[in-house]
Amino acid sequence: MHTTGLKLRHISRAAAIVIALAAGVPGQAWAQSNATSTIFGEVSAPAGATVVLENLATGVQRTLTPDTSGRYVANSMPPGRYAVRVLRAGSVEASQEVEALIGAGAEANFGPASAAGTVGQEQTVVVKASRNPIDVSNTNNGVIFTAKELKALPVGNDVASIVQLTPGVSRGTNSVYGNAPSIGGSGQSENAFYVNGFPITNILTQVGASELPFGAISNLQVLSGGYGSEFGRSTGGVINITTKSGGNKVEFGGKVSIIPRSLKGEPENTYYPNTGANPKTDGNLLYWNRDNGSTSKVVGLYGSGPLIKNKLFAFVALEQTRTDSQSVAAAADSGTALARGWSTSQSKVDRMMAKLDYNLTDDHHFEYTKLYDRTKTDSQAYGYSYATHASNGVQAGKGETTVNCCGSSAAPGANIDIFKYTGYLTDNLTVTAMMGESRTSHTRTPNGYNPLLAQTSSNTSTQVPGLTYANPQTVTGTLVDPSSEDRQKAKRLDLEYKLGKHSLRGGIDRIDVESKVGLSLAGGYRWSYQRATDPNRAINGAFETPAQGGGYGAQGYYVSKDLNANLARPTSVQSAQYIQDHYQVTERVLLDLGLRREQFTNYSTDGVAFISQRNMIAPRVGATWDYLGDGTLKFFANGGRYHLPVPSNLSSNMASPFLATSEMYTYTGIDPVTGAPTGLHAISKPYSANNAYGQSRDAREVTAIGLKPLSQDEFSLGFERALSKKLVVGASVLYRKLNDTNDDTCDARPLQAWATRNSVDTSNWGGFQCAIINPGRDNSLMVDFDDGKGLRRVDISAAEWGNPKPARTYRALNLFIEHPYTNGWYGKLTYTLSGLKGNMEGQTDSIGGGDVGLTVSDDHKELMYNAYGYLPGDHRHAFKAYGFMQVIPDVTVGANLSLTSGAPRNCIGALPDNLKFENDYGDSYFYCDGKAAPRGSQGRLPWQAQLDMNLAYTPSAVKGLSLKVDVFNVFNSQTVTRYNETREDHGAIARSYLQVAGRTAPRSVRFTAEYTY
Repeated sequence: MHTTGLKLRHISRAAAIVIALAAGVPGQAWAQSNATSTIFGEVSAPAGATVVLENLATGVQRTLTPDTSGRYVANSMPPGRYAVRVLRAGSVEASQEVEALIGAGAEANFGPASAAGTVGQEQTVVVKASRNPIDVSNTNNGVIFTAKELKALPVGNDVASIVQLTPGVSRGTNSVYGNAPSIGGSGQSENAFYVNGFPITNILTQVGASELPFGAISNLQVLSGGYGSEFGRSTGGVINITTKSGGNKVEFGGKVSIIPRSLKGEPENTYYPNTGANPKTDGNLLYWNRDNGSTSKVVGLYGSGPLIKNKLFAFVALEQTRTDSQSVAAAADSGTALARGWSTSQSKVDRMMAKLDYNLTDDHHFEYTKLYDRTKTDSQAYGYSYATHASNGVQAGKGETTVNCCGSSAAPGANIDIFKYTGYLTDNLTVTAMMGESRTSHTRTPNGYNPLLAQTSSNTSTQVPGLTYANPQTVTGTLVDPSSEDRQKAKRLDLEYKLGKHSLRGGIDRIDVESKVGLSLAGGYRWSYQRATDPNRAINGAFETPAQGGGYGAQGYYVSKDLNANLARPTSVQSAQYIQDHYQVTERVLLDLGLRREQFTNYSTDGVAFISQRNMIAPRVGATWDYLGDGTLKFFANGGRYHLPVPSNLSSNMASPFLATSEMYTYTGIDPVTGAPTGLHAISKPYSANNAYGQSRDAREVTAIGLKPLSQDEFSLGFERALSKKLVVGASVLYRKLNDTNDDTCDARPLQAWATRNSVDTSNWGGFQCAIINPGRDNSLMVDFDDGKGLRRVDISAAEWGNPKPARTYRALNLFIEHPYTNGWYGKLTYTLSGLKGNMEGQTDSIGGGDVGLTVSDDHKELMYNAYGYLPGDHRHAFKAYGFMQVIPDVTVGANLSLTSGAPRNCIGALPDNLKFENDYGDSYFYCDGKAAPRGSQGRLPWQAQLDMNLAYTPSAVKGLSLKVDVFNVFNSQTVTRYNETREDHGAIARSYLQVAGRTAPRSVRFTAEYTY
C-alpha cells in the first residue's frame, strides 16, 4: 500500500466512509464473544511502539503494547468505528480506521515505519496499513448485518425478517408458533436470542423473542452453526443483537411509516378442495378473503448525545405501531356462527430502548439498557353475510382487549433492565459482568368484563317457574388467569486472559425463571342451575338429597358452584460454565478449543424438582487456516455438541395443580342484579369426579428417572476466497444429528402389561396421565397403581414402549458469491442445497401440533409408524439474493429475492383395522385408505418465489431527510405454503383434504419518511 501523508485531525473523511461501508455490509463472520468485538493486528517494528484504539463516537481510548512479534489483540471491545494508531516516542507513526462488528474481528496491520514530518504545528501522520478482506481471527460461522445495511435493504422491521436473509434459514412450518425461524433444520423453539448479551428468548415457550425499536439495532449477528462454548441453550441458531449507543455528537430524529391497505394485494379466497367424494362441498367457497386487510402506521423518535462529554452518553429510541385490521372470521357454511363472522381489531405496539454508557476511566466501562415492548389489541365481532360479502354492522358482544407482554410467539414483548460492566484490568486481562431482569405479563380481557360477577348457567328445564334468572356476566368459559406472568433473572461473569499464543476465555452464567400461567373461569366461578328428576334421591357426591336441603330442593331444583382453574407456578434454573482456548498455533493456523458444562432444573408448582439434568458436557472445537497468510483464502472447520433446556410451559402442563370441583346447594331465590342464588343450603362438599381438588401430581410421576436432555451434534467444513477486493466466494457443508429429545407419552399399555406380569392389582387405578420420557430408550417411571402400596419403580424397555429413537439429520451445502461495497453497490447471492430427514421435528410439531416439548409424536408407538421421511422443514433448494446500489448521489435502490423449493407433503389418516386399539387418536396416523403413507411421500408443495424492492431518495438540498418506498412481494405471488393433510374423517374422505391452509402474504407497500438532525 502506498504511503500518504495526512494531518491527524484531517484524516480523509471520504476514505473513512468507504471503509465503514465496506465493513458495514453483511458477510461471513467468525464470532468469539456474545456482544463485543475484537480488534487485532501486527506492527512490523514493535520495539518502542504502542497501539492506541480510539472509539470515534465517544473518544474513549485503549492503549496496548505489541508483543515481541509485533502482534496485538484487544478483546471485548464495544462494536463501533475506531481509529487505530501506532505511536512511537509520543508521535503518531501510522493510523487507519476500522469498523468493529459484533462477534467479529477487525484487523489493522501496519507495515514498516516511514519518516514523519510536520506541517506548521500539526503532526503529519504516515498511513501505511493493510486490511484483510476475510476475517481469519475466529472459527464460528454466521452473518452480520449493520444498521446501514438494514436501512438500505427492503426488509420487514422485525428480527425474524432479518434472520430470513441468512443461508439455511427457512420460515417456520406451523403458524401456531408465529414467525419464529427454523435455522439449520431445527425446530422453531430451538434458537437463542440476545440483546447486549442478555437473553431475550420467549421465557414461557422458547419460541421467538422480544423486539426493540428497529432503528435501535446497531449490529445483528446470526450464528447458524459452529458457535463456541460461551453459547448454549440452542440447537438451532443464535441471534445476537447490539444496540446503538450515544456519543459526543448530539443527534436526534424521527420517522413516519405507513403500509396502507389500499395498496395491498387482495388475499386469495379459500375454497373446498375437489376431493371427488364430497359433492356438496367440492370446489365451493369456504372463506371470502378478498376483503381482508389492514393498515399499519409507525411513528418513531430517537435522540442521542453526551450527558458528560467523553464520560456519560445516552441513546433513547421510541416507536409505536398502530394497525387496523378487518377479516372474515366464519366459513360460508357456518350457519349461526355468521353472527360473529366479521372481525375487526385495533392493535398498538409500544417499544422503547434506552441505553446509558458511562466510562469511569478508559479502562472501566458501565452500561445500562432498558427495553420495553408491549402489545395491546382491541377486537370486535360483527355479523356477516356471504350473499352481500359485507358486514351487517350488528356487533356481537362487546369485544375484548388483549394485553401481551411476552405470552405468545407472535408478540412476546419485554420489560427488561440490563446492567453490564467491562474492565480492561491489564493489556492481557479483561473482565465482564452482566446482570438483568425481564418481567412479563399475559392478559386477555373482554371489553365490559366485570371480574367480580360470577357466571350463571340455566335453561327453561332447570329454572323454577316464576323466577327471573339474570345473567349479567357477558363472558363465559375460561380466561387467561389475571395473575399470569413470567420473570427471569440472568447473571453472567466472563474473564479473558491472553497468554502467549493462547487467548483464554471462561465464564459462568445462571438464569432463574419464575412463571404464573394458566386459565380460570371468567368471574372466578359459575352458578350452574340444575333439577333432579327425583328430589329424594341422593346426587353423586352429595350428603343430602335436594328435598332434605329445603327451599326449591323439595321440587328437585338445586344449584352447583363450579370452580375450574389450572394456575401453575413453575420455576426453573439454567446454569452453565465454559472455557475456551483461542490458540494461535502458527501465524496461519488458529484453533478454538472449548468445553461447556450445563445444568437444567425444572420445578413444579410445589417447588419440587421433576426434571434435573446435570453435568451435561458439550465439547466444541474449531479451526481456521489462513492458507496464503494474507487473509484472502481461509479454510475452516468446527464441530461440537449442543443442549436445549425444557421450556417453562411444559412444567405448567405436566406438573401443575388442576382444580375442577362442584359444590351443591338448594336455594330459595335469585338475586335480580347478579343472577346468583339466595337462601343457600349446602347439600354437598366440593366434589370432583376426576379427583381434581387443586393438588399437583407427585413430581416423581411426571418424568422418567434420569431423563436425558435434548442434544444435537454438529460438524461443518468450508472455505472463503477473496478473488479481488470486489469479489469474494465461499462454500461450506453442515451436518447436524439429533441425539435425544424429551417428549410426553400417554400410552398406558406398557404399564398395564408390567402390572399384569408382576401381579399388581390395577382395578382402582385411574389410568396413566402421561409422562416425559426419552423416546427410543429404556425408561423407568414411578407409578402409583392405587393398590395401597404407593409409588413404585416401573422399568419399561425401549422395545416395550415401541417408540423408535428420535431421528433428525440435516445436511447442507452452502455456496455464496459476494460483491463488497465498492463502486457504489453491494450484492450477495447464496445457494443452499439441503436435506432434512427424520421421524420428528424436535420440540415443535407441524403435523400434530401441541405445546412446545409436548408433541403428539410419541404419545403412543403407532403415531411413529411410517413417521420417518423428509420433514416439513425440508426445502431442497434455496436461492437468496440481496443488495443495494447508489444509482445517483441522491437515489439508492435495493432488492431482496428469495426462491425456495416446496416442502414435502403428507397424507394422514386412520390406522388399519388390525392396528386399531381403544382410545387411539382416530385420523392422526401416517396411513391413508388403510395403507402405509410414509412421511413426505406425497409429493411437494410448489416453489416459493418472492421479490422485494425499494427506492430511497436523500435530497442533498435537505440534509438529514430520507424518503423511501418499499414494495414487498412485487409480483403478488401468493404461493401455497401448507395444505390440510388429513385425508380421512371417520372412514370417509375428509371434505377438507388438501384444502389450502397457508399462503405467502400478498403484495404490500411501505412509505417511510425519516429525518435526522
